[in-house]
Amino acid sequence: MSAISLIPARPGQKPVIANLLQLYLHDMTEFMPFPVGADGRYAYDFLDRFWRFPHFIMSDDEIAGFALVIDECPLTGRAPCWFMAEFFVLKAYRGSGTGRAAIQQALQAHPGQWHIAVPHANRAAQTFWPKALALQSPSSRDIHFDGDDWRLHQFEAV
Repeated sequence: MSAISLIPARPGQKPVIANLLQLYLHDMTEFMPFPVGADGRYAYDFLDRFWRFPHFIMSDDEIAGFALVIDECPLTGRAPCWFMAEFFVLKAYRGSGTGRAAIQQALQAHPGQWHIAVPHANRAAQTFWPKALALQSPSSRDIHFDGDDWRLHQFEAV
């Protein structure tokens, strides 16, 4: 079995996360439209904003995904509050416990109040997050933000 670890990304590794974001956005187009620019890349303008606590998800020595954690909730305005701005596990690592292990490590690295929001349209994430957060027993509710319906999970990580 592979060792799953969550390691902080360094500023010089931002282009690697930017490349992985293209795969993430490609997967997301199943349920949310993302425009493709003239350069053939999906448009994504949030990397600078969300580059506060960036992490790579590693499976042994291989990149298995990434997590972008920020210290405020953009959907509720709550601060301080940890928020999973983006979370992505490459398809080859899904269903193996990689995502759940990475989530637990993120919560350990950032103790305190958390909000995790999932678009209703993202059915796979709607299935994943309640399982991944089961140990936290989150309080969950539906909210409407920026034209979309979301499921917001609130809890405290200790």
